[in-house]
Amino acid sequence: MTRRIMNPQRRRAGVLLAAVTLGATLTGCGQVINPYTTELQYDAADGVSATVGDLKAVNLLIVNDDKTHKGALEGLVYNKANEDRQLTLSVAGTDTQVTVPAGQSVRLDGKANGNGSGKVSPVEIASIGDSKPGDQIDMTLKATPGGSTQVAVPVLLNQYPYGSASVEHAEDVEPKEGHDVGINESTPAPTGEEEKGTSVTSGE
Repeated sequence: MTRRIMNPQRRRAGVLLAAVTLGATLTGCGQVINPYTTELQYDAADGVSATVGDLKAVNLLIVNDDKTHKGALEGLVYNKANEDRQLTLSVAGTDTQVTVPAGQSVRLDGKANGNGSGKVSPVEIASIGDSKPGDQIDMTLKATPGGSTQVAVPVLLNQYPYGSASVEHAEDVEPKEGHDVGINESTPAPTGEEEKGTSVTSGE
């Protein structure tokens, strides 16, 4: 029986080729399974975003006080069209319609946005069912014209900076008359001689 001895250089080349082929295969699979990060939509806020027709909604969220089943919708809706657009918001079987002026954005909490005169009445949610702060509720957004889309809107607790809650700041304390701020009252003020560095002694 004749035993064939492989050339060491040829053997190393075969191992290297196998490693390169395996690496290319794994890399190709990674590109198919994992999409590019830059192509993913990321909401850098507590709420969620959605686009429907010419309307772009950002930071959509529902505020709840954790005591009732009611909620208040917050967020910003921008209309990029040259004409007014109607937006219908459907949550838990309740529809609310708002008009977004052409080329402007409106706040769904009813407050002024600052970039135009467009305002809408605060969007109230009659019932969020058994949902609590920390949950998500499905909401349908329908633009006329423009189709519709559905998003999962988070429910947040009614606390600053959302809802009707506000931050209480401590009152400013004014110094009393005759007292300077920052001077320790237990430390006597230096005399003129002490400032010059000379000591005062009494003669015997």
